[in-house]
Amino acid sequence: MDRFLNFLKQSFVAVKAYKLRTFFSVLGIAFGVASLTVIVASVQGSYYRAYEIIDVFGPESILIFSGSREERGIRQRKKTLTMDDIQYLKKNIPQIKLIMPVLYVDDAQVYYRGNIVTTKVYGVSTQFEEAWNWYLIEGRLFNKDELRQKKNVCVIGIYIKKELFGSEDPIGKMVVVNKLPCKVLGVLSKRGTTPTGRNLDDRILMPYTTVMSKINHDFRYVNSIRIRFEKGSDVETLVEYVRYLLREKHKLYSDQPDDFFILSPKEIIRFLVNLTGTLVLFLGLSSVISLTVGGFVLANLFLLSVNERKKEIGIRRAVGGKKRDILLQFLMEGWIVSVVGAALGFILAVVGANILTHIAQFPIKFSPVAFFMAVLVSLIVGTVSVLNPALKAARLNPIEAIRE
Repeated sequence: MDRFLNFLKQSFVAVKAYKLRTFFSVLGIAFGVASLTVIVASVQGSYYRAYEIIDVFGPESILIFSGSREERGIRQRKKTLTMDDIQYLKKNIPQIKLIMPVLYVDDAQVYYRGNIVTTKVYGVSTQFEEAWNWYLIEGRLFNKDELRQKKNVCVIGIYIKKELFGSEDPIGKMVVVNKLPCKVLGVLSKRGTTPTGRNLDDRILMPYTTVMSKINHDFRYVNSIRIRFEKGSDVETLVEYVRYLLREKHKLYSDQPDDFFILSPKEIIRFLVNLTGTLVLFLGLSSVISLTVGGFVLANLFLLSVNERKKEIGIRRAVGGKKRDILLQFLMEGWIVSVVGAALGFILAVVGANILTHIAQFPIKFSPVAFFMAVLVSLIVGTVSVLNPALKAARLNPIEAIRE
């Protein structure tokens, strides 16, 4: 133990003596480790966020959108789902716990006493809270009578409350939504943002019957259909059955693509994995380049150090120092540089991750796994880089080294 501590002390002295070289070596390792740490943390964060979203979305839930996946990709919103589709699915799938239409009104202008916001209006049913596990923190949701009578009532998101009312109580107040006066009944609880950065609290809910008759003037088509199945249902099997029933109802031939898109928990995971993959590819390339450069710099600086320390090495060998002692000495110096680089890299990763999360709302979750992965990789890079210079130092002829 004393022998090891002595080596460690000598290694610290050597590292401290060559401050500039140590700085560049540490910096090269740190950048590579920072990139690698962000990769590990972003993958963990994405999976954590995916399951968090699924918990909110509902593990036994799906959302069916009008238009094919390709049309949604180019932001075409062709209406293909109808109120008849809802009745047809409800009749043929006994595992459905609840089903409701959802209508969207984009870029709706909402006014209140000189304040104005542009938001999205959603036409929903009285089952909204149960369908989305999203409850009100103030007031109430509209009831079945208000839904049936197409009343001008609404529930606002907490962002809308802040923008229009500030500290004023919004319950019972009248707002104007696309020239339609509406009474505010309640306020939704805070939901934050999606992984793509969309503010979920920037919305207004109204009875879908009101939206159909007084805003969209369309009593047939809906933008999407929300379904919750009974607990314990085989969601993926039911998704395929829903697809089969809708294709049959829409009279689509086998060679025709779906004219709708089903979002399920499995699709959410796939989306976040793909989103993470882009970052992993970019940062992975960056980390490989940084670690390669860092290792190259480390190897060359240690080779230079061996040449400058020949006399020291020769004297140590002459007074009884063994080859393995010299080898261990240089390896330990490389490990110290690597661990310091790993620590600095982890700090850089945390700072960079906070910036990335703030700008892009990207889910990143640090854990002990990310830190230990950083240390392990840095030690491997340090060992590989320093091994050749260390072997060269250990094999020096002590007499020739002292003479030089």
